[in-house]
Amino acid sequence: MAQRLKIVLSEEATKRYLELARATTEAEINADCEPSGASIQVEIWHLENAVWMQNGDRLVDIGVADVELIGEGD
Repeated sequence: MAQRLKIVLSEEATKRYLELARATTEAEINADCEPSGASIQVEIWHLENAVWMQNGDRLVDIGVADVELIGEGD
């Protein structure tokens, strides 16, 4: 099996993501716009894996994620 990267957002990051995504989607629907969806960015670092979410024209720190390489040799 080929290697895969498994990324799991923490409970805090998931909660924050859902809060921001819901608020953005609700505002877009109320403005009679097509919901834009959501974009997240994960920064993989040796100490901590940060998760950011695009909110309008800014990136918002929403928490951390666990990152695991799975596949060959597991």
